[in-house]
Amino acid sequence: MTPRKTKPRPTINEVAQRAGVAKTTVSHAISGKRPVAPATRERIFKAMHDLQYAPSPIARRLAGSPSHTIALVLPLASPTIADVEVRYIASVGAVVNQHGYTFLTLTAPQVNVDDLRQIVYSGLVDGVLLMRIQQKDERVKLLRETDIPFVLIGRTRDNKGLTYVDLNGEAAIGLAMDYLTELGHSSIGFICPEDLNFAFAHRIVKGFQKSCGKHLLPVIVSPAAPSADAGYRATLALLDQRPAITALVVWSEVVTVGVVSALRDIGRKVPDDISVISFDRSEHLHLASSDLTVIDTRPEAVGGQAAQMLIDLLEGQSLEREQILMPPLLISGKSTARCANGPSTSLNTV
Repeated sequence: MTPRKTKPRPTINEVAQRAGVAKTTVSHAISGKRPVAPATRERIFKAMHDLQYAPSPIARRLAGSPSHTIALVLPLASPTIADVEVRYIASVGAVVNQHGYTFLTLTAPQVNVDDLRQIVYSGLVDGVLLMRIQQKDERVKLLRETDIPFVLIGRTRDNKGLTYVDLNGEAAIGLAMDYLTELGHSSIGFICPEDLNFAFAHRIVKGFQKSCGKHLLPVIVSPAAPSADAGYRATLALLDQRPAITALVVWSEVVTVGVVSALRDIGRKVPDDISVISFDRSEHLHLASSDLTVIDTRPEAVGGQAAQMLIDLLEGQSLEREQILMPPLLISGKSTARCANGPSTSLNTV
C-alpha cells in the first residue's frame, strides 16, 4: 500500500504573496499590535482562508507570543536508545531547563522531513535542535526556508550560513589510530558505519582512510549497522578474512557490545590478543566501563553548547561563533595493550 503523502502546510510567506503584502504586514494583521488598513486586512484574512493557513510558531513569534519551547529532534540510530543518545538528551535538557524553557524531544528510528514540518508548523516550538545530520539533508533545507531559529548538532556537506556544533570526527579517528600505532599495532581494523549518508559516519570513514595513509597501513574495514548483532557479525567476518589483525576501532558503543561478545566467543582475549578502542562506552558491555579505551565524543559538551547557542538566538543575542568543531578526547583503559611485535614508544593519554 502506498503511504499517503502529507500535504505541506501553507506558510506566512505564501499568505503574504497571495495577499500582495509584506510578511510583516501579515504578522501585524494577525497580532493586531500595529494598524493595518481594513481593505488590506480583509485581503490577508481571505488569503489565509483560501490557503487554509493557521498561524505557525513563526507567525506567533512575530506576533510577540512565543511558546517558550525548544524541540530536540533526535532520530535514533537503532530501535533501542543508546547510552550516548541519553547523554545528549540530558545535556540539552539541563541547559534548556536552566533558562526556563520547556523541552520537547522527538525520538524515533526515523524522523523525516514531513515529521519535522509538523513540528515547525504546529505552534508548539520556538526553536529546533536537529541531530543525526545527513550529507544532503532535506530537513535542513526545510528549516532554511522557515524563520524558525535552529542549530545543528552535526554538519551537512554544504554548511554555508548554518549554525552548528559538531565533534571533529576526523580528529577522533586520528586519535585512535595514533594511539594504536604508538602501541606498535600495524594491522588495525575499523568496524565502521554502514550508512555513509550519515555525515558523521562519512567523515570518520574518510578520516580512517587518511590515517591509514599517514601511517602507511592497509585500509581494513568491516561495515556494521548500529546494533550489537551487526557488530558481532562484522567482527567474525573481518577476523575470518584478516586473522592477523591485532587491534580494532569500533564506531559506536552499541556495536562494541557485539564486537566484545564475538571476540570472547572465538577465544580472542582483550587486550592480550587484540586491542579494542570504542567510540564511547555502553553500560551493557561485558567489560566494565573503566576497562575500555574510548574515544569520548563529548555529548555533554556538544549538546550543551548547541542548546546555549539556540537560546542565545531566541533571545536576540549575537553568537561569538556560529560554527564550532569540538575536539574529541581519548580515555585510556584496559582494552588496549602494546602489540607483542611493536616498537617501544612513549604514550600521551588522558
